[in-house]
Amino acid sequence: VIVEQYLFELKNDSLEVFKQLLTKNRDIIHGAFALDESGKRVLFRNTHECVNLDLNELEATLNSLSLLLSEYSEQLIAFSKK
Repeated sequence: VIVEQYLFELKNDSLEVFKQLLTKNRDIIHGAFALDESGKRVLFRNTHECVNLDLNELEATLNSLSLLLSEYSEQLIAFSKK
């Protein structure tokens, strides 16, 4: 199961933004920032195996996204304007 949430679109390629997103990935407990195939849309993404998927794992993904947005929202908004 792939859980994805679109966050924002990059206006320009920015090494600074890419570097900060990758650095922040290290702090995210479940999931990570990713780019779509166009390289412009920034997503939150987490994957789960279907075989033993339980509600706690999905809840952990949603909680991780919620925490990420509450802690990092100002930076994400700033990135979306660059």
